[in-house]
Amino acid sequence: MFTKAILLAAAFAAVPALAYETVTCTKNATQNIITSISPNTGFCTMLTGYGVYPVAPNEGCASVYCYGPKSDLGPVMPAGYILSANYLVNTTYTQVTGCIDSSVWAQNPTDEGGQMDSHGWPYSCVGFKKFVSLIEPATNTYCLRCCDADNNIDCNTSISTKGCWNVVPGVYAMADGTVCKPPVGAPVAATTTVTSGVAATTVSGATATSTGTSTGSTGSTGSTGSTGSTGSTGSTGSTTSSSTGSSTSNSSTKGGVSVSAGSRASVEVMGAVAALALAVAASF
Repeated sequence: MFTKAILLAAAFAAVPALAYETVTCTKNATQNIITSISPNTGFCTMLTGYGVYPVAPNEGCASVYCYGPKSDLGPVMPAGYILSANYLVNTTYTQVTGCIDSSVWAQNPTDEGGQMDSHGWPYSCVGFKKFVSLIEPATNTYCLRCCDADNNIDCNTSISTKGCWNVVPGVYAMADGTVCKPPVGAPVAATTTVTSGVAATTVSGATATSTGTSTGSTGSTGSTGSTGSTGSTGSTGSTTSSSTGSSTSNSSTKGGVSVSAGSRASVEVMGAVAALALAVAASF
């Protein structure tokens, strides 16, 4: 009995007080944390504050900005920041990928970016159980995928260092089919193809109107040093794209950011430890 009590105490002592990563950055007084996506109306995604870099250590202070019609979820995306929006909708998730102009938001051209999601942070996506998003200044790319299921099959939040091309395979190009152009001073060259793991003309038989592109990824360096992606986008779906124009600017500064990939793993460990604690308690 005494031994069981010791084991139970040890198990609970090992459980962290918080279920999410520790926030080490300074949050703005107002932090919008609910994202959304709709190919018909636009999307709202996480963005670190103006001039805040690197993105990664500021993920916990990021806030939502919206591209498209005015939304109650957050202010309008900075004018000229989103350069293209390529949507993909299938039976298990909806995503948007494309190009950005990181200079509009005073982001560092050498910053490989960071991932903001519903696993490491208390963020969410309207109508979906899980989401993952990345902003990558060094390659001027971004991605957002919202998933029906809370698992790592469609929304894999455990490979953030591999970049958008691997986390959210899709179209990374302008409306005319040209690749996203890295900013001046970036440590990487332009990607050699514009699609990553998704057919450019059809997706499982559905007509696609993407940004006119090749199929598969053969040499993207990604925003975090990955070497391309060969993963598929899943089941049936269709892609659409839109070039960008600018939306009305809202230059209010929001906080930005992340912790290491190791700390994400600690959340998984926490769950296992909690399960152990319950098991020990049940044995009394």
